Amino acid sequence: MNTATKRYAVKLTSDVPYGTAKVGFTSPVPRDRTLTFDVYAPDGAPAGAARPALILAFGGAFHRGNKEADEFDSEGHRNTPVSGYCREFARRGYVAFSIDYRLVPEDPDPGDTPVIQDRVGVPRARVDVVRKIMGLPPATTEMLWAGIEAGCDDMATAFRFVAANAARFGVDPARIALGGFSAGARNALNAGYGEGVPAAAVISLSGAMSDVDLRCHVTGAAGKPPAFLVSGENDLEHVARQAGPMIRHFGAAGVPCEAWQVVGGTHFYLADSAVVNEAGQRSTLEDAMAAFVARTLGVPPG
Repeated sequence: MNTATKRYAVKLTSDVPYGTAKVGFTSPVPRDRTLTFDVYAPDGAPAGAARPALILAFGGAFHRGNKEADEFDSEGHRNTPVSGYCREFARRGYVAFSIDYRLVPEDPDPGDTPVIQDRVGVPRARVDVVRKIMGLPPATTEMLWAGIEAGCDDMATAFRFVAANAARFGVDPARIALGGFSAGARNALNAGYGEGVPAAAVISLSGAMSDVDLRCHVTGAAGKPPAFLVSGENDLEHVARQAGPMIRHFGAAGVPCEAWQVVGGTHFYLADSAVVNEAGQRSTLEDAMAAFVARTLGVPPG
């Protein structure tokens, strides 16, 4: 990553509880599972002023990965972990949270605030690959739906916890972005638009929303956060297919949307990868993301 604009060392506080949620939901005895996040804060930054913040969720097809590590190798390509983005943005002066959330193999409670409008249409090509890698049998439609709904609920819970404890973490509750990679990006999109979480921005690194979910949840600009949408030039089929429709739908709805494509990228790419937008402007992913965050959240004090 480009470190030219970084100033701070990073203070990491691991495994901070932010809530509880049910797993083993279809078993005879469901149980509570503690949800935690890691806090990455700029060490030595001036005290007193509330800082903008990012809450980020890891990727892994709703089946694997964790808040510490979600980098994967695929055909010679590798992604920067969400924890890496948290660390780098803390070096820029933001407070960043890498969240834990429930996964499909845990049999999570899907909650009572459904976001997904078409359970049957949930993309499963990558899920099938990951389950095979993990030695698991094919998942049912209901299992996948429950995992996606649970991940969205957990991200919404993390946002509400951070906002309610803003003074504790030294953040401005009006300047919190949601984001993530792959499944984590879908959590951010679903929470920010489907759940109506009052985020200041949404960052999606190879996430996607279906056409029916877009029509249901992105219906106008009022109360909708601006979006930063990234996809690889050769991304997963459903991510690549939805990139254009998502950009057009956000534009038609009047929701600010900044979209970048990773040049030559697959679903797995590094933060210093070259990206290009529809206007032909070029940057690196990290620098484009940092510019978007600075515009939407503001520059951290000090």
